[in-house]
Amino acid sequence: MITVAQIGQTYVKATQFLHPECVDVLSTGIRHDREFALVEADDRFVSSDKHGDFFPLRFNFDAAADQLTLALPDGRTVRGPAAGSGRRFAVNHAGLRDIDMAVVDGPWSEEISKFAGRPMHLARCVVTSGGVDVFPVTFVTTGSLRRLAREVGATVDAARFRAGFVFENSIEHEEDGWDGRLIKVGTATLKVRTAVPRCGITGFNPASGVRDQEVMRGLVKYREKTALPDGLLPGYATPGFATYAEVVVPGTVRVGDSVELMPVA
Repeated sequence: MITVAQIGQTYVKATQFLHPECVDVLSTGIRHDREFALVEADDRFVSSDKHGDFFPLRFNFDAAADQLTLALPDGRTVRGPAAGSGRRFAVNHAGLRDIDMAVVDGPWSEEISKFAGRPMHLARCVVTSGGVDVFPVTFVTTGSLRRLAREVGATVDAARFRAGFVFENSIEHEEDGWDGRLIKVGTATLKVRTAVPRCGITGFNPASGVRDQEVMRGLVKYREKTALPDGLLPGYATPGFATYAEVVVPGTVRVGDSVELMPVA
């Protein structure tokens, strides 16, 4: 039996990954996942090779109050508004699409700029979960993590892959054969796509942001390169690990829910 072992999300793209017990899954992905982003002074997202710098920042979002809370590494806690009420602009996300954003006013520009040592600001996606990279959901399985651990020589934390769901499954990389299949997760139904091409950020500790594990070296040893599905970014391919999914039927997912591979029609 396959079950949901862990749920993952981050309200602010490129900051510390959180593990809620229950989430709503919309057509756009996990509700509020990557709804906010750290933006450079030139209105670009923080580049992926710099994400680790911001992993120590832990944001929480109170949707009812429309308020964000930031826990800083120095022990301070900062609270402020979450509304995207400031300047509107668009970010071209890795050549995949344009994302409409709005600056979040309040203490955020000052605090984030101080932490980064350069001018930055916090922005909110106009569309919920608009900051997801390619497809609305990604998942990884415990069996595949154990297989990777043998190559790395140590346990590999699932949070390094920042996947929405970790499925408990004893069969290594069984999900490689699920492309195009439907899976029921809680009350949601997902359509499985291809593996996720990985990058070097997987080598950074998901809490401290310190580079401490050669995950990519382990992946190169045994995983084939994979490209993005549907012809996105042609020519780009790296070793694949974790899996993309589309949302066919929105629903609610809790830790412990069953994961059912639905029969082929």
